[in-house]
Amino acid sequence: MIKSENYIVIPFVKNGVELIENAPQCVMTVKSAGSMRFRWNENNQNRNNVLKNLSKLYCNSAFVPVQLDHTHIVYDVKKQEDTKGLIGDGIITVNKSLIPTITVADCVPIFLYEPDSGVFGVVHSGWKGTGIIADAIALAAKNYGARPENFCVTIGPHIHQCCYIVNEERAEYFFKNFTPDCITDLEAGVNVSWNNGGGKLYRLSLEKANLAVIKKAGVPQKNIYVHPDCTCCFNNGFYGSNRRETVENGSPNLFTVQAAFTAWKSY
Repeated sequence: MIKSENYIVIPFVKNGVELIENAPQCVMTVKSAGSMRFRWNENNQNRNNVLKNLSKLYCNSAFVPVQLDHTHIVYDVKKQEDTKGLIGDGIITVNKSLIPTITVADCVPIFLYEPDSGVFGVVHSGWKGTGIIADAIALAAKNYGARPENFCVTIGPHIHQCCYIVNEERAEYFFKNFTPDCITDLEAGVNVSWNNGGGKLYRLSLEKANLAVIKKAGVPQKNIYVHPDCTCCFNNGFYGSNRRETVENGSPNLFTVQAAFTAWKSY
């Protein structure tokens, strides 16, 4: 993995070996880059400047964004304009001159690549959208004949169970719909100030929930890479974090949104 001042580069792996050449890279900006918030009706000049500089590292390829809404919608794009004005949470393509891009701030960025078909992309998997990676794999199989067992999937930095504490309703949802071992009881004595309604609390592992989805879709463990960092607590704020920064700043709207994308360095 490569760490720069404003972004990190994460690998794909196949058969347990990091793909260094002849594969796209998984990239995610970090807090120091500033907010990468994206809305079709807004102009985020900071985002524009950061992504313009990053595009120079990737053949001046074109970033393809989508406005997120915690859905299971994945777009197959052929050109940059294909997502214009659209809302969704995932993008795949076989066009190496494009850079599929989503945003995250504790939610899970999941990158995917299937070498034989050339399909690559990224999805935003918030708790409501958990399972979207299976939709992306299915779309790639339908449109390009991509084989699930040949996919390489990388799970990027996100909020881990060390920091992700949820109520009983959400815990039950994940327990029933994904895998029981993604839920653990919250230890006695842990103070959670936001739990004004009382009730039992749990730790939720979005990693385990998504791994259950990825493996069920047919991707072998040897082709999956999981980044170890928690966006909420790693290195005293290296990443933007909805949960951490909301508490720090005293506002639900003040947190650093990050861009996550898949791009070819050369082709």
